[in-house]
Amino acid sequence: MPSASVFRWMDGGGWLVLAPGSVANSDIRALALARVASGRLLACALVNGDSDDSDKMLEDLEELGAPTGYLVDLVAEDDETVESKLRDASIVVVESAASLRAAKASLTGAAERGIRAAYETGAVVLIEGLSAVFFGRLATQEDGQAVVGLGWLVDSVIVPTAQDLSTLVKPVLQTHSHLYAVGIGAGTALALGPNGEVEVWGARQIAVTLGQVYCPKP
Repeated sequence: MPSASVFRWMDGGGWLVLAPGSVANSDIRALALARVASGRLLACALVNGDSDDSDKMLEDLEELGAPTGYLVDLVAEDDETVESKLRDASIVVVESAASLRAAKASLTGAAERGIRAAYETGAVVLIEGLSAVFFGRLATQEDGQAVVGLGWLVDSVIVPTAQDLSTLVKPVLQTHSHLYAVGIGAGTALALGPNGEVEVWGARQIAVTLGQVYCPKP
């Protein structure tokens, strides 16, 4: 499992790029595309179902020089199709969910299996907005309640802002003091590479707060 500083993340041959404070940021998308190996495909994972915004996302990525791409509707398509279409991609861009409930409903099961398979074989996985929040160990809702996330960024609580992070996460870290919180603000992405690379892209709005008994594992 790759690790650097407080960060530990999912094993794989690709890049995990978390942009919880950003939606449709072309600068971050361009940086993600620069990490993509040639000869494969782009998959845009639609957490909220197909819409006009979905076509705009695909068009933006293609204008930035993305490989040939297609949309994967995580809501309407069957599990076998979702997993198959995602696993063949060299870059997977996961759109921002409308809510954490939508993220949980769409990204568990077949979608995660497909994204993981692509990532393990070298794909770049760019996750935007609220969907990125769900890739931490816990995700906090607006009412302050915590829901279990996918845990790709191990032991983390991912927050879509770097401002006043300690105050925002105090309730969840009091209850889950073995975790840490990372705030990633607007125009910023935390990019984690297969060989322990940790990069902060864009506006560099990032902050970290440790739980009282958090202890990073080797």
